Amino acid sequence: MDVMSSMAVFRRVVEAKNFSAVARETNMSQSTVSKHIAALEERLGTKLLNRSTRSLKLTEAGKEYYHHCIRILNDFQEAEASIGKGKIKPTGTLRISTSAAFGRTCILPHLNEFFNSYPDISIDLLFDDNYVDLVKQGIDLAFRVGPLADSTLIARKIGTTPRVIVASPEYLVKHGRPKKPAELVKHNCLFYSLQKTPDLWYFNSVQEGDESVRVNGRLKANSPDALCDATIEGLGISVLCEWYARKHIESGRLKVILQNYHPTAHDINAVYPERKFVPQKVKRMIDYLAEKTR
Repeated sequence: MDVMSSMAVFRRVVEAKNFSAVARETNMSQSTVSKHIAALEERLGTKLLNRSTRSLKLTEAGKEYYHHCIRILNDFQEAEASIGKGKIKPTGTLRISTSAAFGRTCILPHLNEFFNSYPDISIDLLFDDNYVDLVKQGIDLAFRVGPLADSTLIARKIGTTPRVIVASPEYLVKHGRPKKPAELVKHNCLFYSLQKTPDLWYFNSVQEGDESVRVNGRLKANSPDALCDATIEGLGISVLCEWYARKHIESGRLKVILQNYHPTAHDINAVYPERKFVPQKVKRMIDYLAEKTR
């Protein structure tokens, strides 16, 4: 087996702490992943991993070899990125993590054009509304909407998304239409639970400046899809990204309220593990979506 390929498999097994996860990620059988590790151990004449049915631990030699693998593989990737600088055709599988809402609305509609431009790149698109560990899960790139948590990851802002506050026509008939943010305390507001302070809503207005309101509500969810569906069903008032709510507003299923008070816009960031040179496949996708989200 090619030693560089085996080193890459070994690195991912250590980071994922799981043979089957790496097998799924690389489209290999679990036995093939095991053969890569066995080939390295035979080549080195020492055991790298202690594996049981419930755990996977590095030996002392494995710990040392893992750090060498990181350096060698990163140097190899950076050399190609540095020397290539657009000359080497971007190739390989690009693993992208994104929320379901952003992925379905802002990535999937543009993939046909991207594939036509870069025929040697394939994409493994992973939908997860929670922030995932990019290194542990072997993810090349993530797109995140909203405030970023502190981390060692590199973030590049590629756009800004306005947000709107919406309710269904049925809800407004039954409960009335608030005319100022302060009146939201009398309404059932729907919370996005993954936000740091889901019940604290921020607004800005040309006439009255910035303000915040501590709202109340009986439903929270960790999915924008669920919040949107609940709002359409008349369960309450929610704040959604404009690009996500647009089709429902145009169809009349949702009504924009408090038009003179704008919920604080959210940044759209491309996030990836720190490295000196960004792989071509990562850079091309970031540049492409940055153009599409302007």
